[in-house]
Amino acid sequence: MEAQAQANLKGSLRLGNYLKRLRAGYGYSLRRVEERARAEGGEIDNSQLSRYEKGICYPSFDKLRVLASVFNVSIQAFSDVVDLEAYEELKPGSLDADELVDAGASALRAGEVARAFACFERAVELLEAVPAREGSAERLAQARLNLAAALSRLGKLSLAEQELRNALRGQGDLPAAVRARALLNLANVHADQGDTILAELEAEKAAALADAEKLDLVSARSRHTLGRVLADRRMPAEAVGRYREAAEIYARCGDAYEACRVRVNIGHCYVSLGKGREGARLLRVALDEAKALGFRYIEAYACSCLGEAFYRQQEFPRAQGFFRQSDALAGSSEHRYADLLFLNSFYEWRMAGGQGNPTREKIAFGRMKALRTSLERRFAEVDTFDAYVERGRSDA
Repeated sequence: MEAQAQANLKGSLRLGNYLKRLRAGYGYSLRRVEERARAEGGEIDNSQLSRYEKGICYPSFDKLRVLASVFNVSIQAFSDVVDLEAYEELKPGSLDADELVDAGASALRAGEVARAFACFERAVELLEAVPAREGSAERLAQARLNLAAALSRLGKLSLAEQELRNALRGQGDLPAAVRARALLNLANVHADQGDTILAELEAEKAAALADAEKLDLVSARSRHTLGRVLADRRMPAEAVGRYREAAEIYARCGDAYEACRVRVNIGHCYVSLGKGREGARLLRVALDEAKALGFRYIEAYACSCLGEAFYRQQEFPRAQGFFRQSDALAGSSEHRYADLLFLNSFYEWRMAGGQGNPTREKIAFGRMKALRTSLERRFAEVDTFDAYVERGRSDA
């Protein structure tokens, strides 16, 4: 018991470095943070903060709340930083930032998100450490964009947003391609957070910039994101139009990964439109393609969408088969896809309730509760679950 209590008091070097970077970004001294904390209604003396930054001890929740106000970040961001310690051992020893970015991009395409994160983070560290010279700002911004993409896939949306905002600082000196990509990635982060209005504005800006500069891939991805925003607003017919625009450009550019993903989205929209048979056909084609190309996330996503298609048609055994196939893919690697695991559990919960199976219903509900704590992404099933839990609390 005593050993466990001591372990719980141990600090986090990663969190300490994060606090130090936040403080440096604001240009604050330790004493200035103490003053700002007092203004926020808290007490954090400079010696305390120094111990946190050195990883000697861990701040209490109340201290984290005050620090979040001082640095204008979410408390969730601190929790996410500590979670990322699990990937520290994956960080390569390479000193070549370009090599690391290439390795991270390959890992991301293969669905090895944790390894991609480790590569991109190492690249950012190396580029931050070198003296500023011509082209270095662009390379660092590009590396930050890649790191943000990996963080988004890991579900660390607050940290991804911070990296993107860091990339856009002094954006007048950055090429249009970098600015357009950063805006597009911000749009996707905000869409994940459920802010479709801000996501639409940023995606439209990215699309306009990409079209003006003839950046075909960014143009395609901007339309892909706009389609997603429309789908989230329950406007599937309009979403299909945007998705098809994106698909046409992807085909021209030879981006197999995004082309496959947008085909899954089109199939899902057909299901939402009540055209289940055609939607399932499109999803099967995309599933076969993802499997052949080794796109594990898209394969799992397509299985989830097929499960939902058969759920809507009340073909529950077939739906369960696809949800379980998705579970096997989404939970089998070094990184689990919490969004898909939650989605699958949601429909398992619904089916178990409809079939009068309280044991299976309770298991699925428990799985959703466990997954919800690590899920920042918002979608309809998450909102339904949250509302259900909140009603339960009110009734109690």
